[in-house]
Amino acid sequence: MAVLQIGAGGVGWVIAHKAAQNNDVFGDYTIASRTVGKCEAIIESIKGRNNQKDSSYKLESRAVDADDVEALVALINEVKPDLVINAGPPWVNMTIMEACYQTKTSYLDTSVAVDLCSEGQQVPQAYDWQWGYREKFEEAGITGILGAGFDPGVVSVFAAYAYKHLFDEIDTIDVMDVNAGDHGKKFATNFDPETNMLEIQGDSFYWEDGEWKQVGCHTRMMEFDFPLVGSHKVYSMAHDEVRSLKEFIPAKRIEFWMGFGDRYLNYFNCMRDIGLLSPDPVTLQDGTVVEPLKVLKALLPDPTSLAPGYTGKTCIGTWVQGKKDGKQRSVFVYNNADHEVAYKDVEHQAIAYTTGVPAITAALLYFKGEWNGKGVFNMEQLDPDPFLELMPSIGLDWGVEELSPSEPVINILK
Repeated sequence: MAVLQIGAGGVGWVIAHKAAQNNDVFGDYTIASRTVGKCEAIIESIKGRNNQKDSSYKLESRAVDADDVEALVALINEVKPDLVINAGPPWVNMTIMEACYQTKTSYLDTSVAVDLCSEGQQVPQAYDWQWGYREKFEEAGITGILGAGFDPGVVSVFAAYAYKHLFDEIDTIDVMDVNAGDHGKKFATNFDPETNMLEIQGDSFYWEDGEWKQVGCHTRMMEFDFPLVGSHKVYSMAHDEVRSLKEFIPAKRIEFWMGFGDRYLNYFNCMRDIGLLSPDPVTLQDGTVVEPLKVLKALLPDPTSLAPGYTGKTCIGTWVQGKKDGKQRSVFVYNNADHEVAYKDVEHQAIAYTTGVPAITAALLYFKGEWNGKGVFNMEQLDPDPFLELMPSIGLDWGVEELSPSEPVINILK
């Protein structure tokens, strides 16, 4: 067996560590990135932690431009992997999927192939490009697993589990995400700043009563009492899984919510208002052309650097309300992850950890023959039971909390 991982950022760091811990299944492992030094740093960390289950398997690095289909095809033909794990930014999804199709190699990623805030790439269109490969992958006899992170990913599995076992009819699905940890910086992002800032400045889209609703970012807010981390303000946001959940699980309303502290939003609003979050090029007085968002990315801390000393916990889950046996029911299916535990395991923080662990859980199910259908699949389409049985052994527990059925109290902000 062999696996090729493309991407060596924070999520790629965790995925590689967890793959090494399970390399009796994955076999030889190659990490590829534009910057081969990032791959080498991950390999050094894995070996330093003694995280290779079987040191007889190869653990190697390669340089590749993930925007170049021909280069990707050449690398896949060299490595001959049974599975390509895409741990890169979302805008390389399509080139990697095309390379996998051309080489008849199965594929897995952790987020949608669009930025969610550009025309034609917003939530109602999210996944359309990747879903265009359904028949191609089926004809090629290969598997594509989309959005195998936490959100999207595990939260979708939680919804599928609730639909299968806990409800006869679903009224609402609210995906809830809060990071109650402290990295000690005044402002920083927990994963790639460019991806993060694009994601949270777009309009929010949610599904309600058979149609898409669109509102400005951070204009719908509610407070939610999370297990272990307490009450937090969460804001409606555009997010991948709202689109796929709408496609595969019937509900009257589906919405994604993320927690932000007041200080974070103050920084965010200031940077947005003066144009620092724009991906559009600007020309400086000396003629130099720069993209403000890339400049900001260069100024902010590398997410990997936040891991040492990061304290506190995250809580991410799926709040489902509906009916079971004719009675109203409300449940929160969730995970709590600890930043310090993540660092002890793989030398990274819990945000990357909660994306990397699910990706490896899904990859293991692919190799075990339980999630290896031919075609392209979102997590909601696959059997949730083996995933939720396996994930705790890879590093993330989960639980179900019964709540009192109630209408969410949503505050409309200007």
